[in-house]
Amino acid sequence: MRHITVFTLLLAGTLLLSACETLRFPGVYRIDIPQGNFVTEDMLAQLEPGMTPDQVRYVLGQPTLRDPFTPDTWFYPMVYQPGRGDTVRQRIVVHFENEQYVRHEGAVIEDFRSKVTGQQDRDLEQQLREQEREAQQDGQQTVPGQPPGQPPAQGPGPIPTDPGVPPI
Repeated sequence: MRHITVFTLLLAGTLLLSACETLRFPGVYRIDIPQGNFVTEDMLAQLEPGMTPDQVRYVLGQPTLRDPFTPDTWFYPMVYQPGRGDTVRQRIVVHFENEQYVRHEGAVIEDFRSKVTGQQDRDLEQQLREQEREAQQDGQQTVPGQPPGQPPAQGPGPIPTDPGVPPI
């Protein structure tokens, strides 16, 4: 009987501890975790058949994975895990023949920003756009980071000097 109680307690403890990874506490900040190479549609558009590996590396960056058994294939995986939201994955594979670029496989993530930006961030951006629109309707020109209703600053202002350092 004692063995059954100990086994039950160990099983319950294991289940509780394994749930800690998926448990999310409200109000706790979770960082965004980008991993790999983020390849854009513009970068892929710059690739042309016949480019050398150095030229491809200049456009796309250093490949994340190069398989030693298939040196003519470069892998550009990307995983972006936002603190809040769903994980986004992208995989671009670049193929070479005779040391020249031939083709690539994979698709760029459509509308990446909306997939990784939290709802709270999108709400704040919407509020900012509405404030800018209202200010423009009132005939005021807004400067980011400047309170509305205040005239825009004219240049950076005087340069502070250190009294212990002679002027140049």
